[in-house]
Amino acid sequence: MIEEKTSERLDLCRNGAIFFRSRRAAEKRGRGMNRFRNMMRSIFAKLVFAFMIVLIPLYALSLNMNDSASRSVKDQITASLYSRVQFHMDSLETDFDRIIRLEQEFVNDADLTKLSNSAAIMEDFDKTIVINRLRSRLGLLKTSNPYILSVGISIASIDRTLSTDNIIDPIDPGAFRELSQPTNRYVSPFLTYSDRLFISVPYPEIGRREDQQFVIAVEIDKAEIRRVLSRLSDNAEGGVVLFDSRLRWQVSDRTQGEGDIDAAELARGLGLLAVSEREASGGSGYRTVTVDGTPYIVAFEQSSSLDATLLTYLPEKVVLGSLRKYRDGYWLLSIVSAIVVVLFSYLIYRLIHRPLRTMVVAFRKVEHGNLDAPIVSRNRDEFSYLYSQYNSMIGRLKVLIHEVIEHQYRVRISELKQLQLQINPHFLYNSFFIIYRMAKVHETENVMRFAKYLGRYYQYITHNSQQEVPLTEELEFARTYVEIQKYRYAGHVEIDFPDPPPWVGRIPVPRLILQPLLENCYEHGLTDPEKDGIIAVSFQVSEHGGVLTIGVEDNGDSLEDAELPRLRQALDAELEPPESTGLFNVHRRLRIKFGNESGVRLERSQLGGLKAEVVLPLSSKPQDEKDRVEEE
Repeated sequence: MIEEKTSERLDLCRNGAIFFRSRRAAEKRGRGMNRFRNMMRSIFAKLVFAFMIVLIPLYALSLNMNDSASRSVKDQITASLYSRVQFHMDSLETDFDRIIRLEQEFVNDADLTKLSNSAAIMEDFDKTIVINRLRSRLGLLKTSNPYILSVGISIASIDRTLSTDNIIDPIDPGAFRELSQPTNRYVSPFLTYSDRLFISVPYPEIGRREDQQFVIAVEIDKAEIRRVLSRLSDNAEGGVVLFDSRLRWQVSDRTQGEGDIDAAELARGLGLLAVSEREASGGSGYRTVTVDGTPYIVAFEQSSSLDATLLTYLPEKVVLGSLRKYRDGYWLLSIVSAIVVVLFSYLIYRLIHRPLRTMVVAFRKVEHGNLDAPIVSRNRDEFSYLYSQYNSMIGRLKVLIHEVIEHQYRVRISELKQLQLQINPHFLYNSFFIIYRMAKVHETENVMRFAKYLGRYYQYITHNSQQEVPLTEELEFARTYVEIQKYRYAGHVEIDFPDPPPWVGRIPVPRLILQPLLENCYEHGLTDPEKDGIIAVSFQVSEHGGVLTIGVEDNGDSLEDAELPRLRQALDAELEPPESTGLFNVHRRLRIKFGNESGVRLERSQLGGLKAEVVLPLSSKPQDEKDRVEEE
């Protein structure tokens, strides 16, 4: 029966808490929507809307002019960059094509053919003459083009390399192996070795490498290419780079470490790198690429005969630097518009906003409870009429508030008396049955003691003249209730009920705040008749002596883990079942008396059951006791 009632009360508490939470959320959303509507309907919002109607076309026109000029200048500078890139790439193609053709003609040189084929049968004098003639022709080949750094011929039959550096060295096997690789000189002519750039012609080109007689290698002067590229780049923040489609080599107008842009990153962003040996992407144009958050204008030209790309880049901020006059005009227009807005706003402030602000300040004082703030006006306009009506309103509010406060005080006193009389009638029935059983077996002494306890009990709860009593009287009444329950449970419940500190006992507290907590332990916590029960009462004063906490706990096992949060939720929502329980009764009375900082707290007891704590604020305590606590 008790479990069914508890379950019904918990369901009612849960449903009530859900209802009140949903209602508070709906009220909060409604208040937010009302604030937004009021703001949109205010004079301030209408003034702002009027300003926007006037200023938006001006700003839109200036922005359109600025954007149009930016696009025009950007397109012109980009087209100029691209045309310069095309010109330089055409020049490079012409120069390197001439180098390739001169190399190809050198293959058919008679002295080179004779030395590579007949060196074994030639006299040393004849070899020297032939070698000198070859070196002379190599010098002519070197001076024929500024991009040639040096020219060398590695001849296998004499195991020597002839070069324009006036050096005749033994053949370097690594260089001979790398530079003798066959290439399509009219599609991808460049080879790299030791970070040097070469255009080489092996002979013969078909067959095994072991059968190759000589290799003509022209080393390209990267410094000269860099000087030419530097003429293409006329801005310190821009750059120019020449690289092949697989990024095996690259030449930039900057020395290593000068620039902030990686050519590989730009090339990948533009899709200029070949994926495989046979795939070499071709194309040209200009785009805008963002690197590390900075936009760059990039113009590029790819050469199908050199398998290389010439790329120049320039920060967009440099390109658009010539638009300062448009920006100055835009900012001048913005300043003039701001001045107009300030002057017009000040005029509106003088005429309308300041009187409105006076009323808003007055209403905020009323909102915070200050009804002694009348508005004094010297003008004779519409606002003076509003001020007069406001003063009349706060005068009527004072009278109404006084009447409401008096009515609420009377209602609160009546509610306190009504809550005190919500006593469980089952206790009275059980007491009479206990007297009947003891009288039936002629236990006269027990009947006398029990009747005395019962008389004190009902004398205390029916005495309504005092709303507060000293804590010692409330504790004495609680002990009387415990003595009555001892007859009912016949030694199956152990009670730990210590005395509080002496100065605490003199503190005035509301009546009937401990007995309902003890009753809750007996009725709902100790439901197992075969298990010995334990009830413990404790007293705790906060560190600064401002709060007294009285705890009542039991070792019952009927409290489930899911039930405790529901009870706390019902207490926090200040909900109460139709048949009011003692916990809710005490909690409600303490909240009415002391406010939200007091009340009943629920938690799991270390004994295993429920622990209910009564939290009471202490307004003061005797000075001698304060001194004693400090000394301790």
